[in-house]
Amino acid sequence: MQANDGAIEWYSELNGQPIRLTDLPTSERMRAEALLTQKQHIISELKNKLAQDRRVSEDVLRMLTLASQQPADSSIWVIGDQPVITELSPPPIIAVAPVIAPRRIWWPWLLLLLLLAVLALFLLRGCLPVAPTEPAQPPESVTPTEPVTPTEPVTPEKPVQPTEPAAPIKPPKPVPPPVTKALCPAQRTVQQAPEVVIILDASGSMALSMDATPDELERWLEGDELVRDIEREPRRISLARQSTSNIIDKLPKDMNISLVAAADCRKVTASTPFPPSKRTALKNQINRIEPIGKTALAEALEQAGKLVDGVERDAIILLVTDGDETCGGDPCEVASKLKKSKPRLQINVVDILNTGAGNCIASNTGGSVFAVNNTQEFSNIMNKAMKEYIPEGCQ
Repeated sequence: MQANDGAIEWYSELNGQPIRLTDLPTSERMRAEALLTQKQHIISELKNKLAQDRRVSEDVLRMLTLASQQPADSSIWVIGDQPVITELSPPPIIAVAPVIAPRRIWWPWLLLLLLLAVLALFLLRGCLPVAPTEPAQPPESVTPTEPVTPTEPVTPEKPVQPTEPAAPIKPPKPVPPPVTKALCPAQRTVQQAPEVVIILDASGSMALSMDATPDELERWLEGDELVRDIEREPRRISLARQSTSNIIDKLPKDMNISLVAAADCRKVTASTPFPPSKRTALKNQINRIEPIGKTALAEALEQAGKLVDGVERDAIILLVTDGDETCGGDPCEVASKLKKSKPRLQINVVDILNTGAGNCIASNTGGSVFAVNNTQEFSNIMNKAMKEYIPEGCQ
């Protein structure tokens, strides 16, 4: 609220000394930012669920949308390790370009007057004087002549009809080559095998339990210290690592696999492609991924795009995430640019808790979104996301 002297005052139920986020040491600031990101993810998930309830007003949904957006650093304070947002900034309003009135066109009126003048001349033509005509001369008498005996008509010969040329025989349409991703390794060359990149979202919210109830998530957002087991197993990151390892075991033995871990803003790591003989090392690297920071989807997609060809051979990027971009990037635009430069690239998204965050990424690249709503269906949904790249009946 605004005080009498013009200063902005704010209050919190938390006890302790408020400290501005930018004044904290680096380690404490990173911990506070990670906690704030987790809470904003929960607010975004709560807003998506409440949006399906018609009894919830638009004002409530608007406030939840503002609360889930990244605030300015100057409006973030920390009280007892808990981040507090003192000001919610609405998105900027884009000015509408002025409408320029069209110039008047005068020539249609001139054409209309000309047509009216022609019509009047046509209707009044009977009133104009007509020159007298000379009387017709009587016809001259014709002397009859003797009739001429007609000769028998000569029957003309019928012209020879040209023969119609035979219709050209159309060559059979060429049979399109089979889709290489549906072929077994024995039926394709190594250069035809699709390339695979797996992106794992390692943001702070991936540490939350997949079985956490909406009530627990809401109490945790409010800073309830009794909700300490919010990161109990099965955690989202644990299920993602386990399901990804299962997929790696099922992929054909001629496909190379790369890994991208999106841990935080400007902390996205990408591996070199792992050949089939190094898949155990790839799974060990996946098991070492731990969630720590914000969600850097745009940067992760840029790194993954550099690892595949996408022009001469098929490529698939599997993105496993639980929320929106929070590092200021535009993953939708990145996906569109990748598809234009790599037409044989496809991005499938495994959307944890159906947040809708990756819908534009999949649609812009001809991919699909596979929503995971609970622990039991996690592994099955991951299998569906890669099913078209795992041909059946291969040895």
